[in-house]
Amino acid sequence: LPCERMEPTLSYRHVVQPSYQAVVSIYTSGKAKDDRRGGKFNFGPFSFEMPDRAPQKRQALGSGVIVRDDGLVITNNHVIAMADEIKVVLADGRTFDAHVVVKDPDCDLAALRFTKTDKNAKLFEGGFPKLPLGRGDECEVGDVVLAIGNNLGLQGTVTQGIISAVGRFMDNKSLTSKISVPLIQTSASINPGSSGGALVNMKGNLVGINTAIVTTSGGNIGLAFAVPANYIIPVLDAVDQGRKTVRRPYIGCTLGKLPYPDKGVLVHNVMKNGPAAKAGVVAKDVIVALGDRAISDSDRFLMMISLQKIGENVRLKVRRGGTKDVECTLRVGEWKKNKEKILVIKDERNPLEGTTLGEMSPTLNSRLGLDAAMSGVVVIKVSPGSTAEGLFQPKDNILQVDDKKISSIADLVKAIEPVVKSTTPTVVNIRVARGEVVIEFRLSVGPPRSKL
Repeated sequence: LPCERMEPTLSYRHVVQPSYQAVVSIYTSGKAKDDRRGGKFNFGPFSFEMPDRAPQKRQALGSGVIVRDDGLVITNNHVIAMADEIKVVLADGRTFDAHVVVKDPDCDLAALRFTKTDKNAKLFEGGFPKLPLGRGDECEVGDVVLAIGNNLGLQGTVTQGIISAVGRFMDNKSLTSKISVPLIQTSASINPGSSGGALVNMKGNLVGINTAIVTTSGGNIGLAFAVPANYIIPVLDAVDQGRKTVRRPYIGCTLGKLPYPDKGVLVHNVMKNGPAAKAGVVAKDVIVALGDRAISDSDRFLMMISLQKIGENVRLKVRRGGTKDVECTLRVGEWKKNKEKILVIKDERNPLEGTTLGEMSPTLNSRLGLDAAMSGVVVIKVSPGSTAEGLFQPKDNILQVDDKKISSIADLVKAIEPVVKSTTPTVVNIRVARGEVVIEFRLSVGPPRSKL
């Protein structure tokens, strides 16, 4: 008997059907800022009164992913950051008010819980669908992934693409929020309303939380980004421990990339008395393994560190001197985020007018691409048209004002104060380090301008 030849059919239904049930739509509302208040106004000989405007409400939409049986939702922090009211709609139609239990702005993540009342108690019966967590560091370029979210308010929209890159650090000007971790880039279409949705691999595991796009048109052009699922683990730990904020693992060294084709992570600097220093790691070591897992690059290594428990020991294998492998036992520390000390100088009498200055710290140095061990005061920015333009440059390290050594912003303010307050022309000497070169500026500062 003749038989028809069956053509193979490609379908993602085995992944989509269980996955999209765990992706929720989030609707938020909050008070919009409006400074246009009423009052009495005069216009020439006429006067009139304007009434106060009624408070306006800001409404927004986003997505989220259920990651636990009890209905715990992970979403982007920027989705709920300005919300006074949060409503969550499941794929099966159940609707809940929700509240924030943990925020992690550095990773643009947040955890939500449904608000349980006597009226909606039956909706909690039977539990909730959930997505199993995968690992962003195990993603490879070319892997097929699905993005699921509330695209432009179209609930449960599924788009398909591939992993385009792993370990993208994005300029915060390109993103809707400040994100300090390496991101997964994907060609799967993500649009407004998708933020907080799921990036799922072909095993049906959650490998990322969709967070941003880069666009020249306002719409998706195939450049989308997700926070790796690894960074959800510290958020879940905070939920379990009843904390509002996240504790982040810390190993106490700054890292760099190796030239092709070398594998591993270069240790630039080791923080004094930090976990790496206590474990015996030294500058110029190359980290080649964490536990039993080989390390290919610094971005994946950072994702792997995010999974480690604070206070627990991990095994690091480092290559020293290019040939010798050394085993180190490192006790994972906790990252303490220091508040940056920033000074913006606007006084025209100040020879540094137009500069934004910062007190060096590992966090600020990392952001500026400076050696983590450097200390003192650094120029962050110089405003166009200012006194400082053409003299000082970003990353200049201010060493000395006249004969006074500068170690902090307080030192600088104290040293420059006599110049600013002087009523006669004054000469001031400012010494800066610019890379390997030390430059001394001898500046003449005139008396203050008279005000008419």
